[in-house]
Amino acid sequence: MRTGLLGSIAALAAGAGAAWGQAPAEPGAVPATGVVPAAGGSGPPAAAVMPPGNFGPPYDPIGIGPVGGFGPPPGPMYPMPGPYASQSYQPAPGGPGGPGGAGGLGYGAAPRWWVDGEYLLWFNKGQPLRAPLLTTSAAADMGVIGQASTTVLVGQERIGYNALSGMRLKAGFFGDADRRVGFELGGWFTEDKLRSESFGNAGNTAGIPVLARPIVDVNQTSAAVVLSGPGIGGASAVVSTRNSSFSIEPVGVWNLYRSAPGCRTAWSVDFLAGYRFLELRENLEVVTNTTLNSGLVTPVFATGPFGIVTLVGAVPVPSTTVVGGVTVVSPTTVNVVDSFRTFNHFNGATLGLRSEARYGVVTTSSFVKVSLGNMHQRLEVSGSTSFADAGSTFGTLVTRPPQVGSSVGGVLANASNIGRYNDDRFSAITEVGGTMGVALTSGLTGYVGLNLLYIPEVIRPGGQATNVVSSAAIPFSSSFGAAGGVRAPRMIFDQDDYWLGGVSFGLRLSY
Repeated sequence: MRTGLLGSIAALAAGAGAAWGQAPAEPGAVPATGVVPAAGGSGPPAAAVMPPGNFGPPYDPIGIGPVGGFGPPPGPMYPMPGPYASQSYQPAPGGPGGPGGAGGLGYGAAPRWWVDGEYLLWFNKGQPLRAPLLTTSAAADMGVIGQASTTVLVGQERIGYNALSGMRLKAGFFGDADRRVGFELGGWFTEDKLRSESFGNAGNTAGIPVLARPIVDVNQTSAAVVLSGPGIGGASAVVSTRNSSFSIEPVGVWNLYRSAPGCRTAWSVDFLAGYRFLELRENLEVVTNTTLNSGLVTPVFATGPFGIVTLVGAVPVPSTTVVGGVTVVSPTTVNVVDSFRTFNHFNGATLGLRSEARYGVVTTSSFVKVSLGNMHQRLEVSGSTSFADAGSTFGTLVTRPPQVGSSVGGVLANASNIGRYNDDRFSAITEVGGTMGVALTSGLTGYVGLNLLYIPEVIRPGGQATNVVSSAAIPFSSSFGAAGGVRAPRMIFDQDDYWLGGVSFGLRLSY
């Protein structure tokens, strides 16, 4: 048996050697399918030769193509791999050089990196004013809430900011060759928007119109601090509010699904997880200026020859008022400032989903995010009352020297609530949005988007300003420092929901 096996091997080797020793057929000769006599009907049979094969590139000599986590498996190949040649390298769909052809992206292929820039035209929820800040009335009613002629000029409403301009920037990349795991850093900001309203005229010595700061004293009686009126002087008032916000988001990107490259209708779904920081900053200020009038004018008479009395001049008798417990006289200017500033700082985790789709040159995308974390809230209340008197002269004699002074506290911002307050609470921020665009080139896309962000609880300055105060704590009040005065209640963090969103116009550069 051993002898037979060795004999078979020897015969096989001898046959193979004879086959390899034959000369190859001439080009164009028909390959033999059996034993065919040589030309002239004699001689050894022609050798069978396999068709020539294609060889792969140096980095893929056996032509297995982009497999092993580096792209889609290769398609069918011809000629089939055989022992006489290496099989051909099969490029990814779209042509040589990777997905989409030479350097291009093609349909359905994920980019290596991308950069977005957007102009934001957003709107937000207006500033709430739960207390009346400024009133006017007939002189007899003195601007007190509840009187027949009293009208609220500012307060008990929402002050809108109209449109807000802003910008959003975003950049990201996929870190692996299969473009499944990546990173993205994005952020946006809105302008520091100022909204203000002005009333009255400090130079109007007649005191018309009447301007007043309405209050509810702690004993629950309605009152007012009169800024301008007959016998007092003229006043001007400016009520202003500011709003600004920004957010930063570094997130990881995990691709959950992506359609096969080469599809004309292609789409993908990404999972987002990372961190969000958001700040909402606002303030509310009420600034008033009152110029006290000259009060009464006393005529000056002189007796001339023959006992005739003649009017030779007049001496003004200044009017007086009390500012910060000090009696001042006209034409002193009194300045009163109330300021409420709020800061909402969010720090937390962000989770979301994002989908993108393309059909031809038309692209769409949508996303939803939920951010969970801590909302740190800070309230700063400050107020001041100051006066300045340039003095007056009569002839060459100085009748009253210049004087200036100031006191802590305005009207609604006074000794009862001035200070800095902090609070922390759990918050959940929701953000949704989408875009629709057109591919201008293989790597540049223009788009229009919609976006909406919602925060369930924030503090806003207009919600913290209350007109329940103690008149004994208001420097521009005749009761300032009165004995037995009751302090007003401390500040309470009044919560309000907040939304921000609108349209955006952007460009995306990708490769």
